[in-house]
Amino acid sequence: MRNFRAWAPLLALLLALPAGRALTAGELESESAGSAELFDGTGRYAGTAAQAGASAEGKAQLLAALKTKVAVTGTPEQTAALNSLLARVLDSPTGRELAVQFVREDARASLSFEDIPGTQVFEINGRKTFNASGGHAHTTYDPPTVHLNSAYQQAKQEDAPGTLAHELFGHVMERRRAERHGVQDSYIYHQNEEANAGLIGWTVHAELGNRIDNGWAWIYMANPADYHRRLKSNMAYYAGTLSTEEMQDPLPAYQTRLRSAEGLLLRLPVKKEQNENWLKIIDHLVEAHKRAAEAFRTLREKINAAIAGVASDELRLKDIQTYLKKLIARCAGEAGTAWQRQLERDSENAYFAEQRRVMEEREKVLAGLMLGRTWDTEQPPERPGQVTWPQLEEMWKQDQDSSCGWRV
Repeated sequence: MRNFRAWAPLLALLLALPAGRALTAGELESESAGSAELFDGTGRYAGTAAQAGASAEGKAQLLAALKTKVAVTGTPEQTAALNSLLARVLDSPTGRELAVQFVREDARASLSFEDIPGTQVFEINGRKTFNASGGHAHTTYDPPTVHLNSAYQQAKQEDAPGTLAHELFGHVMERRRAERHGVQDSYIYHQNEEANAGLIGWTVHAELGNRIDNGWAWIYMANPADYHRRLKSNMAYYAGTLSTEEMQDPLPAYQTRLRSAEGLLLRLPVKKEQNENWLKIIDHLVEAHKRAAEAFRTLREKINAAIAGVASDELRLKDIQTYLKKLIARCAGEAGTAWQRQLERDSENAYFAEQRRVMEEREKVLAGLMLGRTWDTEQPPERPGQVTWPQLEEMWKQDQDSSCGWRV
């Protein structure tokens, strides 16, 4: 999957995707006026995001400046694809605005693909997809490192630019800002560190003309508190993040989350069995009641994907348990007390208030992009004639009420 032929469709897709609607993020593009010389070849960029968006030449100058800060590594085919992704991010008004900031912050990063454990590529409705993380950033490395999931070589190519913006601008650049405020050791424990990166990625993705089909975006915009609660069981790092209030006393929060993770882990076998039973029910409806097998194709794909994902769910929850136990142990003793006091002091740093202000601006932009859309309208069309979940549940209810007598 690492040869050029495999990457050719991705490169073509990235170059052919429609540009985002600039007016939706006009406020983000208004920067102070720059000099006539936008880029001098040494990494200094004196132009604005608006200038970069005004012409192909302006975008090329910003891209050249950005590439002096981002070292792309991998095979020739991989580096070509990653460079195309960097260019694609700059088709987004938000991407250009943040690229200018990245250069001016003198932030740096290395960028490559990585095989992320637990990733499985599968097909639903004729479209290849995967449910694992799209990437991650190691912000304490020198320079910080961004890894994108190598599964993007096979699936979900349209999601890759948003993920890159999320990691590069939402995590790597944010580390740089935290360092300026002296909170680099504590900012990563605040739950807005991920939410801010999420807003960046979702907005760039939408501005590039894509469907807003990331469930986390809709959950966050509907209820940020619910988003933060759900995210705590999604990955070990997220489980360790705290609200401003929790930073003042983190131990009870960690203890509660550990109990929650243990409960979720115990329920995984039940989840697997329930999905396996639905496959048996579908088989029964097809074999005993002569329902058309093709009508259940999409449901089978979704159920099989859920079953296949149980193993990675188990790995994820065990990682969360291990991480939370380490954090709980860290709270003990004099060193633990000192760490908790540092979190408490840093929670009042101006950095967090400024981050929240910026996030509110990003929320307004994303809300504008969501106007007239719903979660349902953003889903890709399914195959015609497919049985839906409610229909399957009704079929099973009628079967149980009948004289058939079959049971799972």
